[in-house]
Amino acid sequence: EKTAHVAMAPSGTEQALPVQIAIPSTEERSSMLKSFTVYIVQVSDFGKSYTIERRFDDFAKLHADLVEADPGMPPIPEKKMFASTDASVVAERRPAFEKLLRYLLRSDEIVLEKHQTLFKFLELPAPAVVAFRYLFKAQRLNYARQCGKLTDPKYEKDHAYRLSHPAIVKTSLRLLGTEGALQEAFKASLAQQEKEAAKETEADGYPTVGAPAQVDDAASPKALPNATASFESTPTAPKRDAAAQAAQIAEAEAAIVEMLRFAVANGSDQVRQMFLQEKGIAILLGFIFRKGRKDLEAGVKALEPDQRARNVLNGLIKAEGDKFPTVFAAFLESGGVNVLSEALDLMQQNQGFADFISKLLWIAWDSGAQSAFLADAHSREALGLLSAIFQCPSKGAKVCAGLLLSCVLASQLLGGREAQAAAGVARLTEEMVAASPCWAADNEESPEDKELSSFVRGLGQSDDRFARIMGCAQAPWQLNGGSLPEEDNPLWPGSCFALWCLLKMRATPARLTALRPALPAVAQGAPMRARWLAGELMLMLQLQVPRELGPGENEEPIVEITFQERSAMENALLEQLQHGRHSLRAECEQSSQVILSQKDLVAERQRPLPLASAAAAQNGGSAEWRRPLEVALARLDTTRNGLGKTLTKAESLREKAELAVREVLDLELGGSAEAAEDQQMDSLMSSLRQMEADYMSRRQEQSHVKSDSKQHEDHVAGASAAMEAADKAVQEMRKRMADHEATISNGQRDVQSKRTMASSDLGALRARVSQELETIKQHQTKLRERALQLQSGSLQDGSSPEASAGQEEMAKLKAEAGRLKARAAELQQEQQAITVDPQQLELQAQEAEASVQRLCEQREGLRLELQRLEDEHLQARAQWQEAMSGLQAARQAKEVSDLHSSSLRRQLEGQWASWHPLWSKRLQVWRSRAQVLSRARQGSELLASATALGWEGLRQEMAVRQEALGAINDLQHQLAQLVQGLSSIEDSALGELES
Repeated sequence: EKTAHVAMAPSGTEQALPVQIAIPSTEERSSMLKSFTVYIVQVSDFGKSYTIERRFDDFAKLHADLVEADPGMPPIPEKKMFASTDASVVAERRPAFEKLLRYLLRSDEIVLEKHQTLFKFLELPAPAVVAFRYLFKAQRLNYARQCGKLTDPKYEKDHAYRLSHPAIVKTSLRLLGTEGALQEAFKASLAQQEKEAAKETEADGYPTVGAPAQVDDAASPKALPNATASFESTPTAPKRDAAAQAAQIAEAEAAIVEMLRFAVANGSDQVRQMFLQEKGIAILLGFIFRKGRKDLEAGVKALEPDQRARNVLNGLIKAEGDKFPTVFAAFLESGGVNVLSEALDLMQQNQGFADFISKLLWIAWDSGAQSAFLADAHSREALGLLSAIFQCPSKGAKVCAGLLLSCVLASQLLGGREAQAAAGVARLTEEMVAASPCWAADNEESPEDKELSSFVRGLGQSDDRFARIMGCAQAPWQLNGGSLPEEDNPLWPGSCFALWCLLKMRATPARLTALRPALPAVAQGAPMRARWLAGELMLMLQLQVPRELGPGENEEPIVEITFQERSAMENALLEQLQHGRHSLRAECEQSSQVILSQKDLVAERQRPLPLASAAAAQNGGSAEWRRPLEVALARLDTTRNGLGKTLTKAESLREKAELAVREVLDLELGGSAEAAEDQQMDSLMSSLRQMEADYMSRRQEQSHVKSDSKQHEDHVAGASAAMEAADKAVQEMRKRMADHEATISNGQRDVQSKRTMASSDLGALRARVSQELETIKQHQTKLRERALQLQSGSLQDGSSPEASAGQEEMAKLKAEAGRLKARAAELQQEQQAITVDPQQLELQAQEAEASVQRLCEQREGLRLELQRLEDEHLQARAQWQEAMSGLQAARQAKEVSDLHSSSLRRQLEGQWASWHPLWSKRLQVWRSRAQVLSRARQGSELLASATALGWEGLRQEMAVRQEALGAINDLQHQLAQLVQGLSSIEDSALGELES
């Protein structure tokens, strides 16, 4: 017996907990002895619900077990011996039980109670217990480490969803967002440990500090069959020694960051929205910066931004996709620029932090993010941050900074500060061109340059970021109505830097399709650096032109493209090479003069100092009074030795640079052999251009013919469909005519039959029909008797028929019975007809005759409609035949066009096969020249850096020498005081006393 009592919803609202309970209904059940009430408890385990059944005694035991742990818990109604199933009693108990459970779920003492009495009552699995306890401050740090295990693949599928709950995410953000929060959590864990130890001491008489409670893992909810029994819901107790404490805090910190990564990467849009509303990006960045400073203070050598926290941001970027720039713009508007500016010191001291911040900005750097970054409220801080990235030691970060500022220039958001920004980008471009050449051979490229190339390729890996680089490169003419602006336009430096990035990442021709048509004009009419970079880009593109012309539907006029680019490319590269010759020679000579000057200065400073030599020659320890001087002289000696090493390195670099510059100067430009090759290539190119023009014209004609053929095919298909529809309509009309003729014929026969019957003597006919029906009935009776005999297996003479013979005879009997039945039905119909009154038959005949007359009139209309449909069918057939003729002509024209096009294609391929080796050889020459120029530039840059280091060393030597002079002055002062002290002694009294 089962009677359900549905309870009212609980009144009021409460703050949402990840674990919630309700008792929505009760059920009355009967046993052999008495009736009792079952309370249906609905448990929400971090959003997943299941139900359990509990009786009054279960709640009473729960209350009794926990009242000592928390005496302030609400009471429960008294136990009643009778009437426990009355509606009034149930209505009193149900809200009381709900109140009790909700109170217990908010009680620190009950939630952290080591025997987990409440959670066993609710059949909550161990992972849910761990995640729920993480929200309570007393043991938060310990349970953070346990929660981190939920991201393990062993638990992730069934249990890690709890980590995406808003309460878990907010708690994790609070722990990471406040400096010292983890240490406070550790202290709270220690306090809780001491509290539990004191309770055990009071109960047992001796302490058991740190002893973990035994966990009953057998209790798991019926609705969650995948609950992990092996997951420990009681963590390791915190330890007191400093090293162990630091390790436990670090472990908890790693677990919290991993929990956030899972929530952001795998949670819903609502979870990520809440993460952003709670300033999740700012908290993560602040955590990364704080941890970086601690590592810096601790002397960590391989200092990098915390990779786990970066993984959280990477998960957010991946999950948000195209929406991330909007998300990051909102972060910048709400103080994000100030957050990023907090890492200025880290960027200056560490390459990893500069790369991290600059790349984070670049990932989100659409127009909205740029506007948010440069908003008036924090524009000074924003420009200061960009300036710091420009000045940091990381080349990758500098490249990002150049692209960031180039995009801002292209977006025209600087409001009067374009000239200063353009000058900075121009200087960066020159620095990168010299220090990180794009044409270094693979065996000559340093690991640093390889790393930079990979970094730059990563900046343009996605289509949207590559489009930003392309936008910067095209900005000068796109924002000037399609024509090239003046050379002093501030958009040119950003365009030059973008062109260098495209060269450095070795973009494919397919990705440069939009930029390529403008390159020849840029190489001829743009500022000097833009001309040269455009020439190098065209060289890179031409080096990727295939040796053989492959077939394709969307073929480009590759010969015409090569013709347009060839002259502009060679002129730009020649101009760059000639300019490089003069500038590199001047730079090399200037550096040589500087090195000679430095050599004289160093020689003068490396002469041995007498006092220093004497002090160094002593074997014993120095006196305390002269130690400052000796230290200063030793530092001076070390600094001067360093000057010698620097000068030696500069001499070595000068020799390498002079060799590289000499290699540039020795390059043969425009000799007689090259002029002969030019004439041959010009002749071939002229023929190729004409042939390609004919081929492209034929291709265009072929496209028109193909389109015309397609139109004819569509016309034929339409005409065929119309003809088939007309034929179908004719056939249907003919069938309709045949049916109509049959109806008329049947009607005429019916009229004739009725009139014949009306004028005939029907008596004899009725008698004949009745007699025939009686005969059929008798015959049917005999057939049934015979069939029964065959079924019973015995005949009238007592014999048994053979099986096959009996079956054959039974089949004949069935056939005969069917025939008789059909004949009887016909006779019955005839009998009904002849029983009609003759006058009524005459009236029926007249009505049938009128109906036949109407059908005859309709037949004439159908004949006319059939004639019309046949005419339409003939017309449709004629149109189909005409369309087929046109299609055949179009196909013939297409075959002829294809034949001519194929012939021209073969001729073009043959001519190209003759041209390409010559052009490829010339391209390789220009490539080798570019490599030689790159080596010379790099050598000159390294030499300039070495001379700068020489001047820096000389300035340092001067400072150390001043320190030595200061020490000498101090020593002189001390010696003067000593002289004064010694000379102040009066020796005359000594003589008097002696005499």
